Amino acid sequence: MKRRLFFDVSTELMYIGYARGEFIVDFSTRIAQRDHAKYLVDRIDQVLKRNDITLNQIDELIIGVGPGSYTGLRIAVMVGKMLAYTKNIPLRTVSSLYFLTSGYDPIVAPMMDARRGHVYAMVHHRGEVLLQEGYYLLKDLSKHESYRKAETIMINHRNYLVSVKRIIEQSILVEDVHSLVPNYLRKTEAENKHDQKS
Repeated sequence: MKRRLFFDVSTELMYIGYARGEFIVDFSTRIAQRDHAKYLVDRIDQVLKRNDITLNQIDELIIGVGPGSYTGLRIAVMVGKMLAYTKNIPLRTVSSLYFLTSGYDPIVAPMMDARRGHVYAMVHHRGEVLLQEGYYLLKDLSKHESYRKAETIMINHRNYLVSVKRIIEQSILVEDVHSLVPNYLRKTEAENKHDQKS
């Protein structure tokens, strides 16, 4: 069975898991105060040590690449790329919205606050994506039939549920680790201000 390490730091929740095959063996969570960068590598190390394995024994990495916190996404991608490249481990990516709600069985509409009346959102049901992830005005989501049928999940440290099997099924292999970039879905405030000046 493949040994997989998977993690997501797109929100205040840091989630790190270790799985064999499709079954979770161990995981670690932490509620961040904008300080994921200080703890992600250390928490990965703790999970590995608790299970008496090393990175050299990991067969695959799966990371959530967004949308979400700009800083969190940069950290996840940087650490994922570093581990994949230095240890020659295949790297796969998956939507952070999907990662953190993959374990729910009903039709769900996971969301993250994107400020100014916007959310990052999608709709999925047991592995099937019914509404592609996007940057939506919250009031416009009700126009989508799949959203009206869904249970809304505002992702935070209390509202998440992970399924290793579904994450694996939805993940995409990264062919060129060096070209991987986070899925921000919208421009940063700095980029918007720069565009307005141009």
